[in-house]
Amino acid sequence: MLNHDWYFEISEFRKEIKALKESVDIVKSIVKPEEELWDNFDMERNWGVSPRLLSDWRKNGLIAYVQIGNKIWYPREARELILLKHYKKPKNGGHAENESN
Repeated sequence: MLNHDWYFEISEFRKEIKALKESVDIVKSIVKPEEELWDNFDMERNWGVSPRLLSDWRKNGLIAYVQIGNKIWYPREARELILLKHYKKPKNGGHAENESN
């Protein structure tokens, strides 16, 4: 006689996977990646800035941050704001000049 316990186990495993996927989808709808907090390491890696520069920005009030204990976090809004404050538009309107000889 064939043991069908493995079929039951696979069926239960599939149910658990489906429930887990639904839970992950719910979490993803609540926690939006574009709103994540970055720490100093994220800022250094993604923007190529030094820890000293980040410290200067905080000290001079150039970027908002959240500090919990010794851990510092930069909300998405703070990162966007510093980018907007320092955004430089091209002088020629963004168009390459015609270089005719």
